Amino acid sequence: MTSHNQEAYRALRAYLTHLLTDPQDKALEEVPALLRPSVETFMLGKTVYHDAADRPVIYAHDLAAWAHQVIHVSGLEYPVALASVDIERLRQAMAA
Repeated sequence: MTSHNQEAYRALRAYLTHLLTDPQDKALEEVPALLRPSVETFMLGKTVYHDAADRPVIYAHDLAAWAHQVIHVSGLEYPVALASVDIERLRQAMAA
């Protein structure tokens, strides 16, 4: 595994772990693009609300449930090419 892939894996795990304890609701566009399709699939049939800018927003507890499923139950529905992971974007998403 390359050093980038190792760092990408650690950043991805850190982001998912962060969502388990982050009490903040998030706009769907704040979810890194690489993970957005998985979140959208998970959210089918669940409640999404819209903020003042009419952006879809996901409740923090739903994001935590999604992260738990990815980490402990099913994993992502699709393979993630670690070379395509934007490590800095994941770090920014955790800081937001």
